[in-house]
Amino acid sequence: MAKRGTVTAYRIDKKYEGVGDLVNIEAPLMGLATNLDDTKREPTHAFEIYAIPDLKYGWINVPKEVTTNLSTLNFYIDKIPTSRIVGISDNSVRLINTDTLQELYSYTFSDITPLFAILMNDISFACMTNASTNPLKVFFWTQNTIKEYNQTGNCMAFFKGRLFIGNGKTLIFSGAAIVDPTFTGDPFDSANGGGYIILNYPQVTNIYYLIPYEDMLYIFTDGGVYLLTVSLASNAPSTFYIVETGINLNFSQAKVFVIENQMVILTSVGLFWLRGLSLERFDWIVADQISKLDFTKAGAGYYQGQKIITIPYKEENKSLAYSIEYTQFFYLPYKTTNLIYNSNGTSLDFSSSYITLLFTGTSYYPFSYLSVLHDLGTDRFKYIKELKLIGRGNIKTDFIYDNYGLYQSQFYVSQGPDLLTFRSALGRKGHKIGLKIYTDTADENFAFVSKITMRIHVLGPINYFYYAK
Repeated sequence: MAKRGTVTAYRIDKKYEGVGDLVNIEAPLMGLATNLDDTKREPTHAFEIYAIPDLKYGWINVPKEVTTNLSTLNFYIDKIPTSRIVGISDNSVRLINTDTLQELYSYTFSDITPLFAILMNDISFACMTNASTNPLKVFFWTQNTIKEYNQTGNCMAFFKGRLFIGNGKTLIFSGAAIVDPTFTGDPFDSANGGGYIILNYPQVTNIYYLIPYEDMLYIFTDGGVYLLTVSLASNAPSTFYIVETGINLNFSQAKVFVIENQMVILTSVGLFWLRGLSLERFDWIVADQISKLDFTKAGAGYYQGQKIITIPYKEENKSLAYSIEYTQFFYLPYKTTNLIYNSNGTSLDFSSSYITLLFTGTSYYPFSYLSVLHDLGTDRFKYIKELKLIGRGNIKTDFIYDNYGLYQSQFYVSQGPDLLTFRSALGRKGHKIGLKIYTDTADENFAFVSKITMRIHVLGPINYFYYAK
């Protein structure tokens, strides 16, 4: 699988019949490039592609999912992969082992509603509720014990043995006794190591995410990103210090999490990696799609050695996906919700009534690739003489052009186990050219395409009547 930056090979073999040039293009299929003009993208970049990059095969059609017997739940975690998640389902809080696909614990509230929950350690998790008194519930699930505290907020994190809560512009923290099932006092009392810090910045009114990362607590607000640093020697509240990062985005409509050792920040103004104390944007090639995405349901899965970020569309039944290893964007033909993967590399999706395991089925969605329209660096008319695909499956092709509704309408097909050749018989031409490679919508068989070769007749500037009917 070629990474972006692979130069498409252009080779002018000869003058063709005295009329223009005959050009060979040999190139791998590339991922999405919906936001770039011809000077910044290859002729084999995709305007639309429903396929997954693969090291061995190039691009393969998307394997279908398998549905489990575990009902879905709403949850948030700050790091992927994970072996356990705790989340909300109706009026219940549930703890799931994602490796074994077993429910480890469940508790149903009778008169209050659970809002969100986070894991703290192997024996405890915290759940925020809408209770008027003592809304914070701490579960020691191995002992079936619940402790209640008079704290509220809209996000939580477990960091350096303490529970941190974001409430407005106040950062509340507990002492270490929050995870001691035998403790009978208030771990948020200053005498027990608890306390709070107010983010006294005029641009901050709400804290939205608390992310432990690289021995610091990252605080994402509507007025930017701030850091809580802690002394590694003492972990005492007297050593807590808030640092401004200079990142001043509004994170009210964002999704932030860590994929293995990298923090990804997905926002309505762009997709970013955190690099030190700055943001590195990686979505320019599809930046025109950002406003259409639902970042609150973003996640990350795993397939064949690659980590894949997924963000569902708000309206359309598809998801934008990004392979971190291959740096390629592509589409999945369904909406994903809070996609995660476990320590075995199995991807779990929560968009249906039951948890589904993505990419694990034995059948496949149709292969579909629509290239960008490209001018090959000249505005002269072009005509595809021959197309060869290195691939397999019941592949079909169409050629597309941009001018005056002209199109290439007929071609012969020679098909072998791994090589498909399409030769044109009668056609027309255009200034920009492209192609569509696909399988039928009812075809559930495996298909792949790794590389294409095209022979293109680039006509002379005055011989545009050539090939016309």
